[in-house]
Amino acid sequence: MRVLFVDDDPENVQTCTEALSLANAADVVIVHTVEEAVRTLHAVHIDVLVMDLFIPLGDAPRTTLGPRARKYAENVDHLGGLVLLDELVRVPSPPLTLLHTACRDVVVMDLAREVVHARVRKPAPAEVLLKAVLDAIAEVRGAGTNGD
Repeated sequence: MRVLFVDDDPENVQTCTEALSLANAADVVIVHTVEEAVRTLHAVHIDVLVMDLFIPLGDAPRTTLGPRARKYAENVDHLGGLVLLDELVRVPSPPLTLLHTACRDVVVMDLAREVVHARVRKPAPAEVLLKAVLDAIAEVRGAGTNGD
């Protein structure tokens, strides 16, 4: 089981990843930009993706993004998560996706709803984020899509 956290503000991410590691619940990968996330998603199988919407694209995102995402990446620099959500269609076996964000924009949330399994609002206590991730892991295991 592998979990990818994509967040440039690791307030609760570190606590959550430590708990997952201690419990041997999952291998955890942490990245901070869309560019790093896309590279990771295409390099290794990810079962659960936990991401923020307010993440930077990275230094050279055009080298990793697909054509659709490249088209509008310049216009969403503070909403890099939308670009990442769009990129999930290029991943052979897309992960179950949790949105960990403070975004409350109805239009943005409607766009995300198509590919996001659940949302954990920021700020949330670390235990709330951890429970959501553990629930997602249990769901993936129950569906028999474990990449180990």
